[in-house]
Amino acid sequence: MNTVVVRYGEIGTKSRQTRRWFERILINNIREALVSEDIEYKEVFSKHGRIIVRTNKAVEASNVLVRVFGIVSLSPAMEVEASLEKVNKTALKLLRKKARELGIKNPKFRVTARRITKEFPLNSLELQAKVGEYILENEECEVDLHNYDIEVGIEIMEGRAYIFTEKIRGWGGLPIGTQGKMVGILEDRKSALAIFLMMKRGVEVIPVYMGGEDVKELWLRIKKFAYGSKGDLIRVESLEKVNKIIKDFGAKGVIRGLQLDHKVEEEIKKDRKTFIVPVYYPLIALPQEYIEEVAKRIPL
Repeated sequence: MNTVVVRYGEIGTKSRQTRRWFERILINNIREALVSEDIEYKEVFSKHGRIIVRTNKAVEASNVLVRVFGIVSLSPAMEVEASLEKVNKTALKLLRKKARELGIKNPKFRVTARRITKEFPLNSLELQAKVGEYILENEECEVDLHNYDIEVGIEIMEGRAYIFTEKIRGWGGLPIGTQGKMVGILEDRKSALAIFLMMKRGVEVIPVYMGGEDVKELWLRIKKFAYGSKGDLIRVESLEKVNKIIKDFGAKGVIRGLQLDHKVEEEIKKDRKTFIVPVYYPLIALPQEYIEEVAKRIPL
């Protein structure tokens, strides 16, 4: 694999100018993630609603980039010239490799193709048929469009073909750095989850705490997703001291991990008196099932 194909979702719904700005921030966060994890890359650039990462460590890069907010999915891929001969041979090679990894003989497969730009002579359906036919002629396997073992994906852009057999789910959301700065009050597992969810919405979080080593461990877990954020854990003596940090960093809000219970109204009233900026409680509006699912995926 020599490339990672990165896909985003919500960014693509923005106006052209805003989208370009969000793309630049996402690319910077991707570069930061790769550099911080010592993964060498040749180039990172955007085109036609995709971000392309050229690297000879595509699998390792994918394992890191899956933690970058703003990415909906990504695929370690082979980038080749967009000729039918090269696409056929590469697709067959990747199918065989994936079958070996899965330990499957005579795999069921399907081909999905997309011409993102239209200079390739075959349309998407024709390309799928041609590649599927070539694989069937050269490998003991069968086509199954619904109950397949392997999906061979092909994306064509500007004379290049990107071929892959994996589509790894990302967290989506917005790139960190697109929605300003907030102070996160890190007290327990719930507050760590609240900070995580605000980071997922593009907020750069300055985490503060009053607790001990257990709280530090929570920050280390969510920090792995904080590419694009320069904030590190700050100890304070009391919540009243947080206002100085708010001023120093130009933070626009405070994040807390309250959930709905009989004490929440009282706590919100206290927060309004304590802090000089609005306070956000992301867990209050979310179903418990979703909160538990996110906590397992991090994990917290």
